[in-house]
Formats: sequence, C-alpha cells, structure tokens
Amino acid sequence: MIALFATILGIGLLLLIHEAGHYYAARAVGIRVEVFSLGFGPRLFGWTRNGCDFRLAAIPLGGYVKVAGEDPRHGPRPGDLFYASASKRLLFYSGGIIMNFLFAFLMVPLLFLIGVPFEAPVIGSVSLGGAAWEAGVRPGDRVVQVGDQDIHGFRNIAIAIALAPKEAPIPVQLIGSDGATRTAELTPAFDEERGFQEIGIGPLLRLIPIPGSNAEDQIGKDNELLSVNGYPADDPLLLSLLMDEARYQGKALQVQYRKQNGTEAMAELHPQPVPLSELPAQLGISMMLEEVQEVYGPLAGILQAKDRLLHIDGRPVRNLGSLIRAMHDGLSLSHLVIERNGLILPPQDFPPLTPQELVASLKLGAPTDVRYFVDPQGASAAAGLQTGSRILRLGDRATPGFPELRDAVQAHAKNNKTSGQSRPMQVTYRLAGSDEILVTEVTLAPIPLATFDLGMEVVFETVRSPSPLVALRMGTLEARRMVTEVLTTVQRMVTGEIDKKNLGGIISIGTVTHTFAGMGLIPLLFFLCLISVNLGVLNLLPIPALDGGHILFALFEMIFRRPVSVAVQNVFNVVGVFLVLGMLIFVTMMDINRLME
Repeated sequence: MIALFATILGIGLLLLIHEAGHYYAARAVGIRVEVFSLGFGPRLFGWTRNGCDFRLAAIPLGGYVKVAGEDPRHGPRPGDLFYASASKRLLFYSGGIIMNFLFAFLMVPLLFLIGVPFEAPVIGSVSLGGAAWEAGVRPGDRVVQVGDQDIHGFRNIAIAIALAPKEAPIPVQLIGSDGATRTAELTPAFDEERGFQEIGIGPLLRLIPIPGSNAEDQIGKDNELLSVNGYPADDPLLLSLLMDEARYQGKALQVQYRKQNGTEAMAELHPQPVPLSELPAQLGISMMLEEVQEVYGPLAGILQAKDRLLHIDGRPVRNLGSLIRAMHDGLSLSHLVIERNGLILPPQDFPPLTPQELVASLKLGAPTDVRYFVDPQGASAAAGLQTGSRILRLGDRATPGFPELRDAVQAHAKNNKTSGQSRPMQVTYRLAGSDEILVTEVTLAPIPLATFDLGMEVVFETVRSPSPLVALRMGTLEARRMVTEVLTTVQRMVTGEIDKKNLGGIISIGTVTHTFAGMGLIPLLFFLCLISVNLGVLNLLPIPALDGGHILFALFEMIFRRPVSVAVQNVFNVVGVFLVLGMLIFVTMMDINRLME
C-alpha cells in the first residue's frame, strides 16, 4: 500500500514539475494562465489564485496548463498566447521541457551524494556461445567501462550494449575475480525475441530464503547463504538444476550460511509440499533435454553437436541437472551412454570436471523428435506412458514438438474449465525403442510439488560520491547520459535497430515505478529522474500537438518573420492528435501484452 501511494505521488510529481515549467514560463513572459490542471476530465477540487484555477481532475493520465488566447483565429489581446512574440511563445512551450531536464540535473548529483543503489555491475551468468562467452568474459568479472562510458550498475551495461552501433566491436574493461584488469572486444548480436542487441550476460544473483518461509525460520532473515550441497550459492544455473533434481528425488539440501556475527552454520532443508489446490492440472511430462547443442573446452573433443545423452548408469538424462546429480552421487561421466548418428558409442574417457565446469562447457536441448520425461506421480504415468515416449497426437491435434503439445494441453484445459468437467485427453504415443503406436486416455491432474523455500534476488551495491564536487560531476554525467540514451533509443527505434515492442506506456511506467517505490525513496527518486528526462525528450520531438510541434512553429516564425498559417496549424494539430492517440493505444496494447505473457 505504501509503495502504491509512493507510485501515485511520484508520477504526480513529474506531471507537476512539467506543468509548473509551463506555468512559470507563461508568468515570466506575461501570458495569462487560466487553468493549471493535474489530470484531465471533470474537476474534482482546487482553488483560484491570480486568476488561475488550480485543479485536480478525475483522469490522472497527464495534466495541462490552459492559457488565454490559445486559438490564433481570435483577435489577440494583451496577456493572450498569440499576443506574445514568437520568442516568448518559444519560452512558454519550452518551460515544461526545461523543468524536466532541470529536475534530473539538480536531483541526480544530490542522490549520488546520499548514495544510490544499483544492480552490481558484476557478471552473474554468461550464455554459452554468446558474444561475452566468445570474448572470454566469465561469471564474477566486474564491468568497469563499456566503450567510453563508466559503469555504475548492470543496467548501464545492458543499455550501453543495446544502444551501441549495430554489429560493431565494443571494448569492455573488466576486473576479474583475481583483481586483474583486462579489456575484451565484444560484438553484440541482435536478439529477435527481446528486440535489441545483447551479448549474453545476466546480473549477479544471490540465494535467499523466501520471506516468511520455513527456510527463513531455519536460516534467519539477514544471514548470508554460502553453499548448497557444497556448491557455491552464487551460481543460479547450477543451483536451479541442483534444486530441481533434489525436488524430483525428494532429497534434502544441506545449506551452509554465515551468521551476522561471522560464525558459520548448517541447515538441512527438506522439500515442503505445495497444496494441490494451488497447482495446475497437467499431463505430468516434460521435455528431455538430451541433445548436445553446443560443447566447449574439455568436452569439445569427446562430444559433438547432435549427440544424444541417453542415460548415466541407468538414469535417464532429463537435462544438465541429471548429470550434476549423478556427479554429486559419485558417478563418473564415463558411465554416460551416448548415441551418435543412431549408434551407441563405446564408453568415453571424460576428464575430471566440476559441476561448474560442466555447466560452462555443455548446452543441452531437445532434439527434433522430442522425447518426454514422465513424472512418476503424474497423470501420464498413471495412464501407462513411460519416460522416453514420443507423443504423436493429443486428441485430433498432431504434436510434432513441444509448442504444439503445450497448445493442445492448454486448449483442453480451457475446455474443461468452461464445461466444468474433467474430460480425459486421448494420447497417441510411441514407446522408446519401439515402432508400435499406442493410444491411451489421460485425465489432466496436478503433480505433487515441493519447494525448498529458496529464491534468487539481484545483488545491489550503493554508489556514493566521496564529496559534493565529485557528486556534482557524477550526477551531471549520469543525467547527460540519461538524455543521450533516450535520444539514441528514439533514433534506434526509427532505424529499426531496437524493436518498437520495447516501447512502454503508462502501465509500464506505473508498474516499474511501483517496483522502485518498493525499494525505497532514493531508488524511486533516481528512477523518476530518468522518467523526467524521457518526458522532456518526448515533448522536445517536433510532433504536432506536443510541445515540440509548437516550438517548431515558433522557430519558423522567428526565422521567416511570419507565422505558420492557421489552416496549416490546424491540419498539423489534428494529425498530431491522431498520431499521439495512436501511439498511446499502441504502447498501451504492448503493456497489456506484457502483463498477459
């Protein structure tokens, strides 16, 4: 509730700042202000001062300042907008933009003097085969500079990469976990799904007990987790695979943690069952990620792309977690049964590997003829399906891959929910190693699930300047970077180098503002500075019906010594209104799609 209240106040503050800029600019050049409104629509309440109606309106999606004589067709009188010279109108229309920029340039240095929390600029994960991986970047490396930009937080890394020249090498200065400084040359790749350039890195995460959970009761709220089953607690991929396997096998986790007084202790976390009422009805199967997609380092001479890892000492390979669990239980990778081009290879001589080295050297995925792992407690197991089965059809739908299977299950579940009945699905499948086609019926049902009450959160660091002068320098550079980032983003969207699906509207702004509000006052104010810059740049664009369009008309009059004709202005304003409304509808639909994903 406090975060929601802070969100409303924060967005309201930005609107107030922008409209205050117009108000004071109008007063400064002698233009009479009739209405100062926060929001649109019917007036809720307000007061009158100096002939101006200060009001709060019913629809809190913006605000406006209404000045006298805004219609150029009527004869201008002293105090009217079009009685003022073009230079005075230019200042009036620029007032809101100037205030948006001033807010950021004055506030950001002050925030750096206090201390601003940023996501730590430390690499938490590196995607196999990505640009960062190819350049030798590894988890634990701290990013100091990207190109010529100093880096405060992980956000700066991602934005600098996204806005860099397309497919051009970028020098990245790093400090390794050994303290040595080096520079890596990275060439970003365009991510079609995300719609911008990236290099395949993730932020530094840390393992925490979920608040209010059994794990927090055992470990404590503010104690630092060190390891899980002997593996470091700062490797999210490894830990997710480890916990997935332990959850499946119903085994406890041994968690080592450090208390606030510096002493270390152990906690044994047993899987906690989740109530079946909270779980979705499902087939009870998952893809077997058994095909080698990418292989590096010590495994490159043993495995090849398209190899299938069938089982290890009789245990089916579901994913990398199956191999990690086997290694944890003392099994060697030499027990791995590998199929290549339809033939079973003889036992291979694998070098000794740690789980971290395995994760860093091997990427598995599902083959084209995807096979499925059948959960022993799921509905499919009860109907006779076995692990390794290929599902050919669900009802009358062919399911050559997982997307088709997922869509068929979702459609069936939706029909069941609509009808209020639990009708079975007809499943056509083929067992592993058999050409016989079998048919059975499966009634969707929840799979008993357990949780260890452990989660991941991004590691933050507070960036604080040592003196007011340094704070002024840092803040000015950061505010200038904000302006540059917004301008470059607009340019990249026009040229298609950043996908327009990354646009966000009032829903996205409200959602993200709420997130920052929940982090505290300083992060919220820092984010509002960024939004203020965005708002200033948006209004600076020469779009009719926005401040930038009016500024363009005023500049035209100052240069050519004659005003733009009323007819042209009216056409441009109508076009501008439809353009802005169309953009508003577009970004709102994008916001809704994000919420529904």
